Amino acid sequence: MRSLILALSFFVGTVAAESITVYKSPTCGCCTEWVKIMESKGHDVKVEHPFNLQATKADLGVPKRLCSFHTAVIDGYLFEGHITEQDIVRFLAKPPAGAKGLAVPGMPQMSPGMAPPGKAYSGFKVIGFDDNGKLSLVNQY
Repeated sequence: MRSLILALSFFVGTVAAESITVYKSPTCGCCTEWVKIMESKGHDVKVEHPFNLQATKADLGVPKRLCSFHTAVIDGYLFEGHITEQDIVRFLAKPPAGAKGLAVPGMPQMSPGMAPPGKAYSGFKVIGFDDNGKLSLVNQY
């Protein structure tokens, strides 16, 4: 049923898209651009600017080695960094057993929110992670 709702929300536009909470610095323009991309795809995005972003990431359970400049939370899953909307939708449609989320570590220049408008995404990997610290390659651009 969840897959059907996601398909309807993104391809037909008749069902509300995912609700996303994003934790980021108030001064990061690239993260603001990523939020705009998600909003343009129909997602309801709530932005929080915690006093200590690194402590917030630690409290949420983002592995240090996967950290980027913003963390999104959707349905209890973590999405760290400049992940494509397509990868997030695919993950949410069928989360792997035991999965905690996805990450694009750092700030890859040609990732969503970083790449110039109209340019293809390239030069980064989307990494899946679980509570046990297991990492997996989900996609590569």
